[in-house]
Amino acid sequence: MVSLLIGLQAGPTEARIVKSKAVAQRQQGLTLGAHAELENGDYAIPFLLEWAPTPKLTFSLEPAFGGTLDDNGKWQRGMLDTEVTALYEFLPERRSSPSIALQLGVKMPTANNPELGTKKTDFLIGVVAAKEYVKYDLELSAGYTVLGKPTGASLTNVFEVSLAGEWHWRPRLDLLGELTASSGGSVRRGSGLGGVLSAIDNAGSTEVEMIFGVAERLGTHWKLEQGVAAKSDGTVQLLIGWEYEFSGA
Repeated sequence: MVSLLIGLQAGPTEARIVKSKAVAQRQQGLTLGAHAELENGDYAIPFLLEWAPTPKLTFSLEPAFGGTLDDNGKWQRGMLDTEVTALYEFLPERRSSPSIALQLGVKMPTANNPELGTKKTDFLIGVVAAKEYVKYDLELSAGYTVLGKPTGASLTNVFEVSLAGEWHWRPRLDLLGELTASSGGSVRRGSGLGGVLSAIDNAGSTEVEMIFGVAERLGTHWKLEQGVAAKSDGTVQLLIGWEYEFSGA
């Protein structure tokens, strides 16, 4: 199972269970958050520090912690790799057209356990189109990740396309969904800067993943999220997270 956590950090993580909120409904200010990913006894906990100095520009810092059982049945726990990302909206949303944003990301090899990280740096470039409607928001993204090549692993770079949506079902309750197709050295959960879920042994494979979840607002600032991710390899992952928005959006 050690390769699962290595694969988990082969591409950028995302401290939200669905990324449709990355562009839609963005507000100027600071957001803190975290979520837990549980799969077959392994776990990862990405944290989010997001700062939007303007409504068009957002910076994110995402350290993560995780654990997995090695081949000897011993737990390997510690810090995973850290993501630094920037998102810039260069075309604003109009009544008949979506907003368009450029996405850049760097995965830094900060894992303090050689079993939990690649010890290599990854780079991501992507484009995100988002449109807000009265009852729902949609986001279409495409990203290309240049993977650092760990010693002894044969990996190819990753291309990913994702469609995410958020339906405002009740005043304080949203339904979330996302469909992602990814191919290359590893397969990532979530659009754009989503987290890698498959083992590094799946190099060169193509995988499809669907996420369903709910988001509940608790007051002005707090939001709770819960969801399930189902992958084309038959595995299922449980997701739970929270966000605190200082802007009170």
